[in-house]
Amino acid sequence: MSRLLLFACILIIAAGCRKNEFVADDKYALLSITPVVNKDEATVAHHESYIDQFKIGIQVTNSKGSELYFHYTRNLLLSYSDTWILSKPVCLSVIHAKLFAYYPYTQNEQNLSGIGETALVYLNIPNEQIMAQQIDYMYASQSTYLPTGGGPIDYANPNVILELRHALSLISFVIFKEDFTGPGKLTNIEIFDVSDSSGLTINSLGGDKLAMRLTDGTIINGNPSSKISVNTVESSITESTDPGVDETQLQTMVNGYMYVVPSVFSDRSKIQFSLTIDNKVYTVTHTGVGELTWLKGFQYIYKLRLTQTSLSIVNIIITDWDVNYGGEIIIL
Repeated sequence: MSRLLLFACILIIAAGCRKNEFVADDKYALLSITPVVNKDEATVAHHESYIDQFKIGIQVTNSKGSELYFHYTRNLLLSYSDTWILSKPVCLSVIHAKLFAYYPYTQNEQNLSGIGETALVYLNIPNEQIMAQQIDYMYASQSTYLPTGGGPIDYANPNVILELRHALSLISFVIFKEDFTGPGKLTNIEIFDVSDSSGLTINSLGGDKLAMRLTDGTIINGNPSSKISVNTVESSITESTDPGVDETQLQTMVNGYMYVVPSVFSDRSKIQFSLTIDNKVYTVTHTGVGELTWLKGFQYIYKLRLTQTSLSIVNIIITDWDVNYGGEIIIL
């Protein structure tokens, strides 16, 4: 659609809002959304401009999240073209609105269910993935024009800063070599839960589909799996000294990573990591005793020491992955 045609459509919709039964005293304004996302570098690829390539699903409801604001506001596309644009303009009135959002956008209506507080988007998290093709699923639920400290979304506050949050946990590995003479090519990562009842979750093999609630990012359904893995990691281990525990530095040194459904494990000693390095499989057991929890929106950095004969966990650094910023995004 040309800019001129789009502008004309906006004018027509805005003019039509004056006659809409929900609008009083000619008070109306077009909804404008600017998303903000996590700035932390969690992968080896990181580009400031990537946010402009985001395609985000938007649902606009009343302030209670019980009804659509208009009949067509169930699954709008928010994308960037010089500015952030909704696939269909939404004219706000004195009626307060609430926004629900998810990333990445799906055009297939069968991948969505419910409205507002009951809205779900179905996920695709198999037990085997290619590292670069993993999806960083995000969500938002917001009734103010700012994430905090703002008033209600309506004709008086139509410009919304929308805060996207991460629904998954990020498991990362930083590896350094000690008395290791090989090239250190990392190709595959596997996480095992060898307990009787695994805390790892993947796509449903039958029954209710794996899904994310837009209201709070909770992931429901799916099936337990004793193993999840990523392949085609294609990373070279180059560090020859312990890189320390500085979170910011470690986030730039990640050799491989895996997005997982937030999990609770009753016995952390049942969690194992297997990494294929130079075509040899190294397996290490999680350190410590008792319950282990991987929370959504957190990055768990496992710092590993690689020798000629073994792989061992040196430190585990847990960092809040929900620092928000409007200018940078991770390339997946």
